[in-house]
Amino acid sequence: MVDLPDHIRARCSELGDGVLYAVKTLARQLAEDPRLGEQVGRRGLHMATIDGDTFDECPPLIVRYAYGPPLLDADRVEILDVEASGPLPDADDRQAPTVEPEPRFEQIAARQVSEAWRRIISWLEQHTPVTHGALLPGASPDGIVALEQALGLRIPAELRALWLLCAGAEDTAGAALMPDNGWALMPLDTAASVYRRHMEHQRDLQAHQGFEEVTVWKPSWIPFCSWSVTDTSYGLFLDAETGRIGHWDDTSVRTVGDQTLSMLFEEMADKLEHPQLATGYLPGLIGGRLVWGPPLAPDEAVMWQQFTG
Repeated sequence: MVDLPDHIRARCSELGDGVLYAVKTLARQLAEDPRLGEQVGRRGLHMATIDGDTFDECPPLIVRYAYGPPLLDADRVEILDVEASGPLPDADDRQAPTVEPEPRFEQIAARQVSEAWRRIISWLEQHTPVTHGALLPGASPDGIVALEQALGLRIPAELRALWLLCAGAEDTAGAALMPDNGWALMPLDTAASVYRRHMEHQRDLQAHQGFEEVTVWKPSWIPFCSWSVTDTSYGLFLDAETGRIGHWDDTSVRTVGDQTLSMLFEEMADKLEHPQLATGYLPGLIGGRLVWGPPLAPDEAVMWQQFTG
């Protein structure tokens, strides 16, 4: 059974004449194969895409839906959110409606990030006091609102949840936290500065003839961690439109992957709590610091102790 709530039908009508038909077609497919889309997190959330070229008067779409427990009864599917991932039909003649995120989807994403982050913090406090001590306390709700106003954007619920628990890290060796490269969480003012720098670069390119169509940064890309607290030549951002994590480097290379913020932190927490099951870079300790390894640097490799639980 697939539920298509009234507010989703209304949203489809806003996006274009062919959108409701396209979503109904997807709903019929989901009734036969509820796992047709990609899993988002670990609590029954999925995401599917619709190619706009397949349907008349329909832009490319991202459709988020819930399937089965713990959110719904067994074998039940409910469409939670529909958004356009490309230009709307006759975009020059009409104004795109404002995308209002589905509140329930946002609440779930925020809870997933919060729960995973608390697992990480608990492990750090017990095993790596230096890394734990480098983390800043959470930002205030007013501080995040001020950041949104300063940048002119809306912080997604999952990133807001993280920043309410931890607003970055101090500039110390212990700040190296994230797998697999040991990158640091940015303080909010650093994230704002990096965002402005990349957006300014984007505007400069668009101002030069021949570069109008070049995209090096989108307004929806919000940075949250970097090579170190002060070295922001490399880092990760959250795409507010899709919920996916992207990467930038010191050239113009930008990639957006399949991982969400909740997936990133859940996998990190799993690696820390169950290192015997971990693959790739493994958690280890150097002088009270969390170091993912084995390290390549010879001086760190000598001191590194793999954490085995």
